[in-house]
This record gives sequence, structure tokens and C-alpha cells, in this order.
Amino acid sequence: MKQIEKKLHFLADHLKILKEFEGKTIDEIRKNYKDLKFVEKIIQELVDCAIDVNEIVIKKVKNEKPFSSKRSFRDLQDICDKNGIAFEDKDIKLFIDTVSLRNEIVHSYDVNIYLTWGKRKIDVIVALYKRYADNILNLGKLIY
Repeated sequence: MKQIEKKLHFLADHLKILKEFEGKTIDEIRKNYKDLKFVEKIIQELVDCAIDVNEIVIKKVKNEKPFSSKRSFRDLQDICDKNGIAFEDKDIKLFIDTVSLRNEIVHSYDVNIYLTWGKRKIDVIVALYKRYADNILNLGKLIY
């Protein structure tokens, strides 16, 4: 659980940083290149951290590694459901979209997802990953 707690502190720190940009879309942030690159890096690290947590939980519960980063959110949803913790399907789809956004930030090959996220406010990511952290904390109490 210590490893997950450390990751969740990291995640919380990144959410605090993103709060500075709440109310803005990525398209609006794009007007300031330095802010855009800063926000992209924070989002990348946020998503990477969540994927790491997913892998830790899946290894603990199922003793296996997820097939993919995107699949790790579906696997986590299954584990949570079995433990009475609800991750809504719409949230899981958004988590998967954030993995695509992260991939676009890092590799520049999924332009369509960036177009989608360009219109969404940073608030969506902050609220989504806050719910994620809350659910992981609750799950951790049950599996550790």
C-alpha cells in the first residue's frame, strides 16, 4: 500500500498544478507555448502514474500484467466492481481517452484525440483523476 500511497501523493501534486489551468481548454492554453508544454508534461505524468497504480493493483489482485495501458483501466474497473467500488463506464472511457491523449503528447501519432481534448476544459481531467484517486484509496483499504 505504501507504493500506491506514494503514487497517489504524486498524482495529487499534479492535480494541484493543473488546478491553475481550470476553466481553460488545451486550445486556449496553446496560445502560450510554454504553458502548453508544461500542461502536456503534467498530463503525461499524471496518466503514467495512474497506469503504474493500475499495474500494481492488477498484479496484487490478479497476479498478472495488463495487456495494455488502456486495458489496465478496464481491468481496474473489474477489480473495483468485484469489491463494491463503482467506476462508471463513462469515466473508464475518459481514462482511456487520456491514455490516447498521453500517447499523442509523447509520440504525436493520434491527432484526432488531441482535437477532441483540445475542446475539453482541464477541469475534466482534474475531476476525473480526483475520482480515480478516491476510488484507489478505497480499494487499497480492501485489498491490503
